[in-house]
Amino acid sequence: MISSVARRGQHLFVLATALAALSVVLFTSFRKDPSSFLRTHEDQDHRRLLELNEFNDPRSVQIRLPNPNDILQQATSSGGFIAKAQWCHPPEEDEFPAPPIDYTQCENPQLIHMDINGGMTAYLNKILKVAIWAAKDNSCFYINEEKGTLSETDGGDFYSHSKLGYRLFFGRDMYIIPFLTRYFGQMGLEKSQFEEMVASGKYNVITPSPMEIKRQDLGGKFGLTTTDNKKRFQLTSIPQLGYNDVDRISLKKHFLRRMFRINPDVRDHACNRLASQGLDDDYIALSVRRGDKETETTILHTVDKYIELAEAAVNSHFGGNIPTFFVATDDCTVMDEFREARPQWIFVSECDNASEETGFVYGEMKYWNEEQTDAHFHKFITEMIGMASAKYWIGVASTNVSYWVYFMRSLQAQDDTWVWADPPRTGGYPW
Repeated sequence: MISSVARRGQHLFVLATALAALSVVLFTSFRKDPSSFLRTHEDQDHRRLLELNEFNDPRSVQIRLPNPNDILQQATSSGGFIAKAQWCHPPEEDEFPAPPIDYTQCENPQLIHMDINGGMTAYLNKILKVAIWAAKDNSCFYINEEKGTLSETDGGDFYSHSKLGYRLFFGRDMYIIPFLTRYFGQMGLEKSQFEEMVASGKYNVITPSPMEIKRQDLGGKFGLTTTDNKKRFQLTSIPQLGYNDVDRISLKKHFLRRMFRINPDVRDHACNRLASQGLDDDYIALSVRRGDKETETTILHTVDKYIELAEAAVNSHFGGNIPTFFVATDDCTVMDEFREARPQWIFVSECDNASEETGFVYGEMKYWNEEQTDAHFHKFITEMIGMASAKYWIGVASTNVSYWVYFMRSLQAQDDTWVWADPPRTGGYPW
């Protein structure tokens, strides 16, 4: 009888051979290639694709012995973590290339208009769902960053307060537009392309509700997490993009890598901030969300649970050796709490490079100028890269950030390196 280890070894050998041949084709013509992207067995708990080496983030350079300039030089060398970190390079350079998506290729007359509102990762999670929906249906989609309207029953008033780019200056409604392309590559149609399609009269424009977007993604009234691995690793296909019988977790991760393209200047800025701290390759990310979340749900008021889970992780995944801890947080007061709880541990964070000392409050964002806006989102993007690239993640289920970062993680990342400090009501992992 073949052992499970031997079977997994056989699967990996077959997969590695297939990917080596397929990557050459996909790099040049990913959208048109109908060949298989990844095949898995229903009883397989984890997918294996690319190796994405661990990444790091900054805070206390002064407690490090090496000179910061020496650290950065080492980080960019062939053996340094910038050279190895997937999110510090263009997606096309991945071992398994992730070329951009051509959003203008749509044979279906259905045209999806996204009038989405909320915080950044609430935006991004919806965009990912709609982008996959559009790809499956061979439809086009457009993200409306300007004024969105409520239903007629609500009087048709504007959703101005809910747009990421909405700003209120001297009592006047204003917008930072475009907003998403300030930090990321184009996702979906450009405004002019959308307007041309609408003017042609050939397309049926729909504006799906958040519930409809969720239904298209999950197929029903399901939570954001599940313990059912048959659902999580269900095989799905998007032949026109080259995905054939791919488990949904792998597909979402690779699709996200193709869609979510951080602008080179923003990416390099974030990676340099991370690299300048000289963190080890293997580290633990701690995600702490407070701020306005206290008004929405129960939050962890102390760091005790994080310390407890971190100690368990040190023994289970780090051989008893204490790694560096990267703290991603909207409330920089937690840094003192962590250091007081474990003075001998090294905690690093973007908190040295940004404010939000007492927590991010979404409702206050409308008063930010462009400089404050950029400062927040540069910090936020840096933290996302830092969390996604950690060997081990501990965080909370009460923020959309967690669900986005889960799909930013390496295609090889194991679920036993993802631990909830406040488990979601439905349990399990994102899907």
